[in-house]
Amino acid sequence: MKNTRQLILKRLAVTRQATTNKLAAQLSINPITVRNHLQVLEAEGLVMTSEKRHGVGRPHLVYQLTNVGQQEIASNYHSLTESLFAKLEQQVGKNGVSEILKTIGEEKAQDHKLEFNASLTEQMDNFCDLMAEQGYQVDWAMNENRVYIHNASCPYHHLRQTHPEICSMDLSLFSTVLAKELRFEKSLSAKGAACIYSYEVIND
Repeated sequence: MKNTRQLILKRLAVTRQATTNKLAAQLSINPITVRNHLQVLEAEGLVMTSEKRHGVGRPHLVYQLTNVGQQEIASNYHSLTESLFAKLEQQVGKNGVSEILKTIGEEKAQDHKLEFNASLTEQMDNFCDLMAEQGYQVDWAMNENRVYIHNASCPYHHLRQTHPEICSMDLSLFSTVLAKELRFEKSLSAKGAACIYSYEVIND
């Protein structure tokens, strides 16, 4: 039973959000069984639900990881990454680590291509899907002439507390994939608020 819930958590980490039926199909498990596991995971604070409209009719109930759920997935790597960061800082200092992370973000972005001839909505939806494959839970919204990107479940959340320079990698990754100069707006907090980035939309 516990192994099945772990599979559900890992699947949500990849797909960003999913309905019960979608998870059941992907994991080859009965939808009723999946729903029972999701209820347990929600009670434990590892997943949360929201309604999403899809055409005409009643909205679908979709599930996604909470920050706690994302940390549960990454917990096995905490000790190792803390040790690696400590050793790196000894060798090159915090600024050096930031530069390395920026370079890593740019290199990671080369594997992700967006169709820039598409509409803004299509571009941003595709961006969210691409980032979901990397363990992010990213959504976006438009406010006046700026696009705001909300990263609600950072896979490196545990490192932000002791090594805030890890943000350099996400900023570099997102900026390079989108070919935009992103501005860092707000950091993810212990209460679960999203890390927020934005860029200006220039109309020709």
